[in-house]
Amino acid sequence: MTVADPKISIDPITLEMLWRRLVSIVGELGSTLRRTSFSTVVRDIGDYGCAIFDAQARLLAQTPDSTPGLCGPLGTMLRHMLAKYGPEALEEGDLVICNDPWAGAGHHNDISIMLPIFYRDRLIGYVMTCCHHVDIGGRRATTESRDNYEEGLRIPTLKFYRRGQVNQDVLDFIENNVRSSQTVIGDIGAQVSACHVGAERIQEICIEMGWPDLQTLADEIVERSERVTRDEIRKLPNGVYRNESKVDIVGGDTLLICTTVTIDDDEITVDFEGTSPQVKPAINCTLTYSAAYTVFGVICLLNLPVAVNEGTLRPIKVRAPLGSVLNCVFPAPVFGRTAIGNFLPDLVYLAIAPAAPERVCAGAGATPMWGQYMFGKRSDGADFAPFNVSSGGLGARAAQDGVSCLAFPYNVGNTPAEVIESEVPMIVEERSLWEDSAGPGKFRGGFGQKYILRMLEGEHGPVGEVLASFRGGRFIYPPSGILGGADAPNGFLTIRGTRDDAGRHVTLRAGDRIVSHIPGGGGYGDPADRDRALVASDLKNGLITSDHAKKFYKYVEA
Repeated sequence: MTVADPKISIDPITLEMLWRRLVSIVGELGSTLRRTSFSTVVRDIGDYGCAIFDAQARLLAQTPDSTPGLCGPLGTMLRHMLAKYGPEALEEGDLVICNDPWAGAGHHNDISIMLPIFYRDRLIGYVMTCCHHVDIGGRRATTESRDNYEEGLRIPTLKFYRRGQVNQDVLDFIENNVRSSQTVIGDIGAQVSACHVGAERIQEICIEMGWPDLQTLADEIVERSERVTRDEIRKLPNGVYRNESKVDIVGGDTLLICTTVTIDDDEITVDFEGTSPQVKPAINCTLTYSAAYTVFGVICLLNLPVAVNEGTLRPIKVRAPLGSVLNCVFPAPVFGRTAIGNFLPDLVYLAIAPAAPERVCAGAGATPMWGQYMFGKRSDGADFAPFNVSSGGLGARAAQDGVSCLAFPYNVGNTPAEVIESEVPMIVEERSLWEDSAGPGKFRGGFGQKYILRMLEGEHGPVGEVLASFRGGRFIYPPSGILGGADAPNGFLTIRGTRDDAGRHVTLRAGDRIVSHIPGGGGYGDPADRDRALVASDLKNGLITSDHAKKFYKYVEA
């Protein structure tokens, strides 16, 4: 194990500068990845994660604008990779690749790449990137997969590069098992480029400071962050707080998720004992994925003054029973795991609300993620396979209304209309705030949105049929109000005028319309306590109707 050099000391100003520099470096990693990527899912949506680790595989910094489901599992994936290729088996110029859902981000489309950082022939850390790839072979983007083997190419831990030279055998296997090979290989190349940028920047710190490695800096960051995190947890009242929530899944079935949050002095444990067993539809979560979203929810309520690193993570523990929908057993199908995992921050807040009412928000209408996968051919002969994301509203908070159309907690971008129209032969007929979609309360939730897509016809339409799969939820159980706030309305999806739920394959044809009503967030506090001027303002701006104002706020226009 690499240890810090006792002869190196860091004054507080230098520590702050270098700490911020690490955060800046991971930001540059993300920018490099987006600029060099081939796909809209990385370039425009930002479905990726990047991180820097020290030689002890401790997280030092991660991209703050990334999705938690990809950033959060990077440490687990790194340790999984090192179990096969330990430090003694790594050489300068090696890159390791893997997409094991149980070690990483929860489904095969998320490919992780690791680059060991060497300085003067000494291993001083690791750079990790993870991206969602538009295709990974197998069945296309559906919850109908019967097991993990149907869900595409499974890449074990392998050396993608050896001493700076690409492992052609690995590249050939990937290229011959995915449909959109140019895009997938291009995005993997973007990950490789980003990793090299990160390694160079870390080496530059060592050169400038005259250090042999990063260990003294790493120790300061991790130890100080752990102390700050434990001090923040101590501000919360000790106790055991529970919540049980029902979640509707594809086919109209219902799951129960039981959440127990234990605050014990300077540690928080979230336990999902009692949660429903894993299910047949491909919405099961691996523990790595469940833990990532749970920890993200806890970090948000702690409101820490430091960026996420190994020290902030140490006092937070997550457990889920083996074989449950939050800790599924291989070969369970997992492709659509967002349908469950995205709920976990909400459920933590519902449990802990009595103990920390000022720190939580109501249920998010953006949860779970709404979007569309579409696969087909344009009239010019080009294939298309985008992932289009659109978000609902954030739940209300203790002293503020919720934010409209915010991608919480998955933190990816809403795909611009111009991008989807340029990639797919379809038009965005409407994208607008959905009136009355916010949960009423002293502080109302953020508004959801109406999103209407129409497949073009004639010479501008697709060639043949288009295979599509939809994401979404809250069709039965709405976004929850909290502490007296009211629920937001349920979401709904229609395809060719017929109500549907999300997850299954659907065949689209020219002229077909897809209408999504994505919910707003739940309300916080008694609606009767809402400021009359705020009700009047929402009414004036067309965000709520007069019937809504009268029913929930007892407000009648003069």
